[in-house]
Parts: sequence; C-alpha cells; structure tokens
Amino acid sequence: MSEGAVTMATMTAPESPAPSPRVGQVPHALSPRQWAQQMLRPGRAVVCDVESTDFDGAILEIAVIDAATGVVLLDTLVDPGAVPIHPAAAAVHGIDADQLVGAPDWAAVHPELVAVTAGKVTLAYNAEFDMGRILHDCHRYGLDPEHLADPQVWGCIMLARSQAEGVEKSIRLGAAHRARGDAEAARRVLQGIADGISHRPVEPQPTPSDRPEGAVELAQRVAR
Repeated sequence: MSEGAVTMATMTAPESPAPSPRVGQVPHALSPRQWAQQMLRPGRAVVCDVESTDFDGAILEIAVIDAATGVVLLDTLVDPGAVPIHPAAAAVHGIDADQLVGAPDWAAVHPELVAVTAGKVTLAYNAEFDMGRILHDCHRYGLDPEHLADPQVWGCIMLARSQAEGVEKSIRLGAAHRARGDAEAARRVLQGIADGISHRPVEPQPTPSDRPEGAVELAQRVAR
C-alpha cells in the first residue's frame, strides 16, 4: 500500500452534522401526552397565533391566550404599514385594508406581546411560522424580540400532534383562520393530546368584530 493510501486509510471521515431540531419540538425525555400535560399547568404556557399579509409577509393580526385557562391576554389587528395583503391570504383570513384603519403598528403591539409571554413557554400550532413572522416584523422595525428569539421558549402543538398520532406529515389545524379562533382551536388540540385523545374535534368559535381588546383600545392603552 502506498504512503498516500495509508494516510487516507488512517484518516477519519468527517461526521455528517446532526439535523437541527425543529422549532418547538417535544423534548426527547417526554411523550407528547406528558409534554401537553405540562404545558397546561397554571402559569406554564400561552398559546399564540398570527395572521399575515402573505406566507412570508407582515403580521396583521395576533392573539395570545393562556394555555391553562383560555383567558385572552392579547387580541388585536396590526397595521402592516406599506406591506400589501396578498389576495390569497385575504381569502383565507378575510382581513382587508379597511379593517386595519386605526390599528396599532407592530412597534406598538410588540411590548404587549413581550409582556404577556415573559417567563412562559410560547406555544403555537405551527411554531416555526409564528416565530418567523414575529422575528421578521421585529427586524422590520428594528426591535429586540427578546425571549421570543429563542427557539427553546417555543412549543409546537402541530409537531406534538403528529408525534402523538404516529404520523410523519404535518396535520392541518383546519380552524377559523383568525388569530383568536386559531389560538383557541390549537389549545383544544393541546387538551386532546393531554387527554390521550388523538382526534379531538376542532370547532373554533367565531371571533366577534367588537373584541374587548380591539385595535383602537390597544392603541389607546399603548399611548397612555
């Protein structure tokens, strides 16, 4: 064997990098049911949902509810500024430019979001999407996303559901496609995982147009 061949034989082939964990995946030490039960403990987590101008666009509605109680912590439209709403997105969530008149912009909503999620796990049905939109808008406005930039503080209900049902594919929520309704539907899925029920029906309640924490009220509260 030549010297070159010996050298090649004694070299250790580089290891392939381990795949990056997906945002919000269930810790390996827990089953999906155990994880869901932990997330439903009082004070442990919140459930967040955003609606956007496009799949990779700006946020135009956000809601956050308490995972344990279902209490609404934040529910507001968001003015996306000059970012247009894609017709395909509008067809899904039904939000148009007229509804956004008087809504606070992301710079006003951001402190509210940071406050209601601080010290808790932030759950979302599709955590990678919701986290991505939040970081995107923070970057647009030059804002520090604070703890929301850490993938470790996020939990993905969709990944837990797929794992609980033993399927590789992502399971669509099939909900109302407004932020509050989707957050409430995601919470019901979380409850189903915790109860060991893999196919809990998802029946989102309609979100009234005169929400108690609407865009105008949030703008007034921030202004104070």
